[in-house]
Formats: sequence, structure tokens, C-alpha cells
Amino acid sequence: MLAALLMALTTVPKDPNFSAWGLETLQMIRTKFFSQEIPGYVDAIGNGAQEQPAFNWGVVVLLSAMNAAARSDPAWKKELRQFVGACQSYWNPAGPVPGYDVLPMPKQSDRYYDDNAWMALALTESSQVLNDAKILKHARRALEFVLSGQDDRLGGGIYWREEKKQSKNTCANAPAVAACLALYRLTGEHALLESARSLYSWTKANLQDPSDDLFWDSVSLSGKIGRTKWSYNTALMIRSAAELGEITGEHSYTADAERMAVASEKKWLVKGRFADVGRFAHLLVESWTYVPDAARMKRARAALVWLHDHGRNKNGLYASRFDNPPDESQQTFELIDQASAARAYFVVSQ
Repeated sequence: MLAALLMALTTVPKDPNFSAWGLETLQMIRTKFFSQEIPGYVDAIGNGAQEQPAFNWGVVVLLSAMNAAARSDPAWKKELRQFVGACQSYWNPAGPVPGYDVLPMPKQSDRYYDDNAWMALALTESSQVLNDAKILKHARRALEFVLSGQDDRLGGGIYWREEKKQSKNTCANAPAVAACLALYRLTGEHALLESARSLYSWTKANLQDPSDDLFWDSVSLSGKIGRTKWSYNTALMIRSAAELGEITGEHSYTADAERMAVASEKKWLVKGRFADVGRFAHLLVESWTYVPDAARMKRARAALVWLHDHGRNKNGLYASRFDNPPDESQQTFELIDQASAARAYFVVSQ
């Protein structure tokens, strides 16, 4: 009896329509978060929410969800193209190297290297979905800003924030590797591959915990390690290792990806749920698609079925975590959390 109950709790229902759930979530976002102000969406809704445009990070996650929606349903291509245009309101042309700012311009510069790495990744995908070389140029400009965040302190690596160069974080370096590889695949520029290899090696040497193959958060300029482990940091290194293995044919990268994928599942897929916030966990799900394992993906899909069935409130809004339903007292909901769920559904629908 107990064995049957456990199987029922962990088995994915027959043919859950993840793509439909992604579209459903995007439609909810469009209904509840849309604004007439640039960039078209607010950062949060509900009591206690500040009336302001979405932060860059939330915009990028929404852009990635729209990319996936347009792949699933071409009717979304028109809205995707409009949103790509709206994202340019974050472009800050100030020197020494222009880049995307944390909020729409005009404003005093406050740019993050990780924001721009995520933007480079999402825009590269947009350029493919829309078959638009101009969008690829936007992605390349974002990556140029990211790569400008390197120097020789600590032997290399990219800083987290332009204005306060106090630490070098996995969340900037790992997606920078992935962005270099995404652009390399489309342009064939050898320098991008070499940048990816160099940054991957630096991140692995300086920020990987050798005891469990997962990645720490950061290293300060004094050499102090920020030992918090977020799932998205390991996720982008899984993706990058898998891609480097495929591109170069070097088995060491593929082996890295497989070890990290196993370790990440052990750490963050707990009791049939993703034990992390959605803005990180959706990237972990996506990274596993780069390291094929049917059993692991079955468990991932089951966790997302749980999220769809139990992770929303009566209005269809998601809390920040992928392993807990919204508390009844929660009154403020962020755009990034809704977009993360949408992207996760699309990722496993493919």
C-alpha cells in the first residue's frame, strides 16, 4: 500500500501539457502585470508592491519565456518582437563600455555584469526565434559589456557589479560562458570559444566546492569565499560544460557536466519538489536538458506537475519558491517568479 502511494505521488500524469501551462502562465502575466509604461510590465503587483517598471533580471526571464512561447505558438512572435524592442529602454550608452542598466533609462548608471550576461543569452535566443540579425547585434553588445568586467585580480574572472567591484561571482561568470558559447554557435568567432574556455576554467578553479561538485556564490577581492550555493550557479556550469564538451569533443567537459548534474539533483530535487526559489530553479531544469537522462527528466517533470497543481494561489499567482505554495497571507507577487514558472514549463515540453 505504501509503495503504491509513493509511486502515485512521484509519477507524472499521462501527457501533462506543459506547453499549454507555459502559455497559460504567460497569459496570466499579460493580464495582471502589463503596464502602459515602458517596458510594458511592472515588477510586482499586490498590496505593498511599488509601482515601478520591472527590474532587468525579471525582464530577461520574461523574455526567455516569450522566446519559448514563440517557438511553441508562432502567434507570440509579434509580441516577442515588440518586447525585444521594449528591452532596449534599459540600454545605457555611458562609457567606458555601454551596457544594459538595472532599470529603464534615463537614470544614473547602475549596471550589473550578470544582468547583461542573461540579456545576451535571451537576445541570442530571440534572434534565432525571429531570424533577426539585428537582435543578435544587441546580444553581442551586451556580451561585450560582460567581458569588459574582467581583470587580472584573483587571476581573472568577471565582477558582479560595475559600480562596486568588490567580488567575482559565479552568477556573472557562468552565464558569461554560456553566452559566449551561444554566440559562438551562431558566429563561429574563435575568440568567443576561447573566452568561454578561459572563464569556465577560472570559475571551476575558484568557485567550485570540490567536496560535492557544486558552486559557491562568490569570491571577494580579499579571497574570502561566499559559500552559499544557489541552484542556478551550478546550472549554468552544467550547461556550459555540456556545450563545451559537444563543441570541442573533449570528454573532460562532458564528465564535468554529468557529475554536476547528479550532484545538483541530489541537492535541489527533494521529496519530489525543487527545493529553491523559482528564479534559480527554472535554470536548473533547463541545464538538465543538456545532459540527457530520461529518469532525471521524468522526476523534473513530476516536480513541475506538483508546482502547477499546488504552487499557485486561487488567482494563479506563484510564490517565490518551487517547493511551497503561496502563504495565504502573501499579498505581493513578483513578475520574475511568474515568468520563471512559465519558462520551466516550456523547457520540459520540448
